Amino acid sequence: MDKLITSSLTTLEWLKRIKSKIEGKIPSLIYCEYKYWASFKNPRTNRKVIHLHPQKTQIRLFTRLDPSFDNVLQSSPASRNWKLNHPSIFFIRSENEIEKAVKLIISSYEQDLQL
Repeated sequence: MDKLITSSLTTLEWLKRIKSKIEGKIPSLIYCEYKYWASFKNPRTNRKVIHLHPQKTQIRLFTRLDPSFDNVLQSSPASRNWKLNHPSIFFIRSENEIEKAVKLIISSYEQDLQL
């Protein structure tokens, strides 16, 4: 297993559910997995609209949304260049937060279309 090596069975299941829900709502988004993270890419703009960093007990969801977009978002702790494109972060710490994550992914996609 050379992809998503920092995840757990639980966070992999959450990712699977998120991916399934997004495919049902925005089938054009392209889902990709790498060694430490996954992403959804907008084929129209050729930009990644979301980065998901699964860990053992949570998934960090980096969005294109301003932190003020929703009170569940926090300012990204990332470096300057990363933070310019993904200024906010949402932590998925339970399966109850999957629906909120899906809404944020959709909003991030919609914002990307307007850039």
